[in-house]
Amino acid sequence: MYVELTEAHMDGFSFEMHLKEVAQEQAKAILGDFVEFSDEAIQAFREAAIEPIKNGTFTLERLEQRINTVRGEIAQMWNSALPDDVKYREISAKENEISLLQAGQFTFAKAGFSKMV
Repeated sequence: MYVELTEAHMDGFSFEMHLKEVAQEQAKAILGDFVEFSDEAIQAFREAAIEPIKNGTFTLERLEQRINTVRGEIAQMWNSALPDDVKYREISAKENEISLLQAGQFTFAKAGFSKMV
């Protein structure tokens, strides 16, 4: 469907502006409540997010230590007397943890963080 230019610009309002308003009203209805954050709140959030990196809780070295610990736990699990289905479930969970830790290592390394803080 095509709208001629004369019909689209009636009374100083463009058809595009009308569509934008309709889309914004629908977005408000779909998205629900809107929230505004102060600059201080955003700054506090950013500082809290980077605090574990500053105090050494999150470092490549700590991630590597945890990976080695989980690998040791997997070795203990294989040698345990648990039923096979329990072993496989526990080992699968620990392998998932290793995968997440390695993804964290990759992200840290990609961001340029050093091994130690």
